Amino acid sequence: MAEISIYLSDELLEYLDKKVENPSALIEKLLKQWQKQQEDAKLAEACALVDELELGWESEWEKAAITDWEASGW
Repeated sequence: MAEISIYLSDELLEYLDKKVENPSALIEKLLKQWQKQQEDAKLAEACALVDELELGWESEWEKAAITDWEASGW
C-alpha cells in the first residue's frame, strides 16, 4: 500500500488525536466515501443524459438494470 502525507492544522490534529483511535483509518474511510459519491454522481449524470436522449427503455429493461445495479452492491 502506498503512503501519502497530509498536513492538518494543529487544532484539527489535536481534535483527531482526542476523538479518533485510528486517524489513518478514518481518513481512508472518508476518502472511500467521497470516491463513491463521485462515482454515484457520474452515474446519475449519465442516466440523466440517457433519459434526455429518450432511447425508449422499456420499463422491464429499466427494472432489470436497477435490480442488477442493486445486486452489484453499489
